[in-house]
Amino acid sequence: MSELQKKIFDAATRELCASVMENEGLGIKEAMRVVYDSRLYADLSNPDTGLYREGPVYLYDMLCEERGLPQK
Repeated sequence: MSELQKKIFDAATRELCASVMENEGLGIKEAMRVVYDSRLYADLSNPDTGLYREGPVYLYDMLCEERGLPQK
C-alpha cells in the first residue's frame, strides 16, 4: 500500500468508526471493535479491492449489510 493509499485508508477507517458511533450510539471502543472485527475492514485494508476509494456512506452501508442492519 502506498503512502497515499494508507492516508486514504486511515481516513476511511476514521469516518467508518465515526458513522458507527453516530448512527448506533456506541462509544469509540465499541465502534472500533465493530469496524476492526468486520469482513469489510479486512477488504478495506487490501488495496487491491479499491474499497479505500469509496465514500463513507457507501462503506457504512456495506458494514450495515454485513451485520444485518438496515442501511442508512
